[in-house]
Amino acid sequence: MLCHEETPSHLNFIEPVSQCDYDLLVEVATSDDLNSILTMLLFDETLSDSLKNDVKNQLKANQLSNN
Repeated sequence: MLCHEETPSHLNFIEPVSQCDYDLLVEVATSDDLNSILTMLLFDETLSDSLKNDVKNQLKANQLSNN
């Protein structure tokens, strides 16, 4: 993880390895389409089961906070 910058707290299960990764995470975290982006990740066959579970948990948390 990058030393001088923190990953947005609600996406902290994703660890950026470069400044470009970090910038993308910040953009995704502030997007109005965050849930759509996270849902698309679930269809990525290269994602580990662990990461898919983290994405599902984040989607559930987002849904609860929107209610």
